[in-house]
Amino acid sequence: MTERLPTTGAPAATDVPATTCRSDEVVLIHRVFRRLFGEAPGLVRDVAPGDVGRAAFLARHLHGLTRMLHVHHRAEDDFFWDRMTERAPACGLHVSLMRSQHETVSGQLDVVDALVDEWAAEADVLAAERLAVELDEVDRTLTQHLADEERDAFPVLDAVLSEAEWDEISAEVAREKPALPLFLLLGLILDGIPEAERDAWMARELPGPMRLAHRLLGRRRYERELRRLRPAASSPEGTGRLA
Repeated sequence: MTERLPTTGAPAATDVPATTCRSDEVVLIHRVFRRLFGEAPGLVRDVAPGDVGRAAFLARHLHGLTRMLHVHHRAEDDFFWDRMTERAPACGLHVSLMRSQHETVSGQLDVVDALVDEWAAEADVLAAERLAVELDEVDRTLTQHLADEERDAFPVLDAVLSEAEWDEISAEVAREKPALPLFLLLGLILDGIPEAERDAWMARELPGPMRLAHRLLGRRRYERELRRLRPAASSPEGTGRLA
């Protein structure tokens, strides 16, 4: 086990079994959020005025993205903060900050969802810019929150949560229907893993049928979803990948 202490210097709890650093699994999801929210304002601004078809497609994507972040934060609220408070009381300030940041992001996502519907109806320039500005704000808030969480909360959670509790959290999250296309999410996660480690990660984390599906058609579907999401990336000047 790699033990990392929070900035408070709170000691690791001794009344739960030692674990490996399972928060690394959550960091992979954070990378997906950083990538998708980081590109979202540009996707909206790139839509031609009046292109309601493209706006409708991106509206579905953005609603899925906001829902996915709501689900992610709800799982953290349900499973992380009370246990962290009980088992590492010195980290109370970190827990309060995490809860406060979640509330802030939740409010911003509600604004985004309303603006998405307003913009998608006509795909007009002013509505697009209002939405893009709000998405910029979400990206800034989320970037700070994820950095704070990974630096101050995750080392403590790795120390105080048991392997069984991490499994419980993973199982609960897995029960949620993916808010975005499955192979898009899987591809984005894999892109966040060093290439030399991807096969080992898939062997460890994915059931056999899913590994087979990814090998037979998953990567092609991923590339197709990327082209739909950002067509410019597949132009001769592009790279075929999202930035």
